[in-house]
Amino acid sequence: MEYHINEIVRQSDSIVVIGNFDGVHLGHQKLFAAAVEAKGDMDVLALSFFPHPTWILSGAKKEIITPTRDKIEVMKSLGVDIFVEYPFTLELANMNAYDFFDKILIEDLKAKVVVVGEDYRFGKARKAGIAELAEMCEKKGVRLCVVKKLMLEGEKVSSTQIRRYLAEGAVEDASKLLGYTYKIVGKVIKGKQLGRTIGFKTANISTKEGVLYPKNGVYATKVKVYNKEFLAITNIGYNPTVGGKVKMIESNIFDFEKEIYDEEIEVSFLKFIRPEKKFVNLNDLKMQIITDKEKTLRDFTTF
Repeated sequence: MEYHINEIVRQSDSIVVIGNFDGVHLGHQKLFAAAVEAKGDMDVLALSFFPHPTWILSGAKKEIITPTRDKIEVMKSLGVDIFVEYPFTLELANMNAYDFFDKILIEDLKAKVVVVGEDYRFGKARKAGIAELAEMCEKKGVRLCVVKKLMLEGEKVSSTQIRRYLAEGAVEDASKLLGYTYKIVGKVIKGKQLGRTIGFKTANISTKEGVLYPKNGVYATKVKVYNKEFLAITNIGYNPTVGGKVKMIESNIFDFEKEIYDEEIEVSFLKFIRPEKKFVNLNDLKMQIITDKEKTLRDFTTF
């Protein structure tokens, strides 16, 4: 799949799906399914913006659910051919809806089909909505596909709700709205190596600025390494028992003893076990890890 981090000038017609696609959740997947259904000989192009518009408009940084590289992998599996992450600037924010439509969608991206959600708004101060977009599309001979908001068990599927669930540690609920198990991908780095002193080696991944992680605590997880999956317990936090200062993701992988520094692993979150806790000593920490491991093995024996 092609990935462009600035404007792209197309030579052939496109089906353009517009959104921020944070998480690429079930609602986004519905948009892409509609685009793929209309595909024909055209490329399906996902048009997004970076940084998130709220960063520019309100000055408040919104942590993202899915880093760009992981987002691309999910989009690729859904049939997206091209991902454009258009720079969101004050100039773009002040562009009126008609100029955005003519310059970016028609002139640059050669849109012949536009796919959006029913609550889509665009242009300066988000003044234009579906009615205005439909009028523009009709004038240019562009087909407009408006996808209804997805509801799941009476709840709107949204990136905002997924963020709330992750902030609460409710990874199972977040995964339901995502349509896949919430996961973190990263390269294993060297930590303090204290885990091995109490018989529990951990694979450590550093956190990234601007990315939202589940609330600090211990989770039942599965870790994919060397294309195989293993059950694990994973701690997100600062490791207060040993005076940690940097937020880390540490996974104790069951029945796995290999050194995997610099290898990339995928950590999928199954269930919240307990909050992060500062223990009096390493022996108390060891006993708690044993308890956490036993609980995970009981809950996920069919893994």
